[in-house]
Amino acid sequence: MMTIIDYVITTSNKNWKNAWLHVKTSFWKYWFFYFIIVVMAYLITSSINPDMKELLSGLDVNFKEDAPGKGYWETTLFLFKNNWLVCLQILVLAFIPIRYLYILPLISTCAMIGMTLYLVQQVDLNVVHTFGFGFLPHAILELTTFMLAAIYGNKLNKTIVTKLTNAFRKVKKSTISFRLHLKEAFSTFILIITPCIFIAAFIEGFVSKFLLTAF
Repeated sequence: MMTIIDYVITTSNKNWKNAWLHVKTSFWKYWFFYFIIVVMAYLITSSINPDMKELLSGLDVNFKEDAPGKGYWETTLFLFKNNWLVCLQILVLAFIPIRYLYILPLISTCAMIGMTLYLVQQVDLNVVHTFGFGFLPHAILELTTFMLAAIYGNKLNKTIVTKLTNAFRKVKKSTISFRLHLKEAFSTFILIITPCIFIAAFIEGFVSKFLLTAF
């Protein structure tokens, strides 16, 4: 009889294989989407030309209200909580029967990156240094994990929309069991997305923070 530990290991291995196949298939498509949103946000921000003192002051106040102390572990846990909630939000939005609504968190995240890039330039920081040491070490894993959440969100959302629209079709579209997609999304969220988000937060809270101060 399979024990709970054996079941978790078997399920985890299966989910990792499926997740890897999904990421390998959609990696460049999503990263191209990320790039377009970042560029658009950068161009829109530069065309608006916001008041830098007011904007930076507002960001600083909001950060102090939301963020805990400046220790490595406190920063890591704060980042983990925020990014974990982003992934959860993607999956929750997937339950709303509107196609692609679940990508709104991806759009807002990439838009913030574009705005941040503009701000970094305006305050005369070294863009290569700031983004190379402070962003890239964690961003590749973090954004790829967001992508994975969106891929499973797409499965759930597509199934829901298809089932609803089938009620108005004479010729019904075939669809995989919603329960099967939900089970796969849930186990992937627990066994893959959550650990990857923690690793990305650890890299940002420890490695990126160290690199920015050391170099």
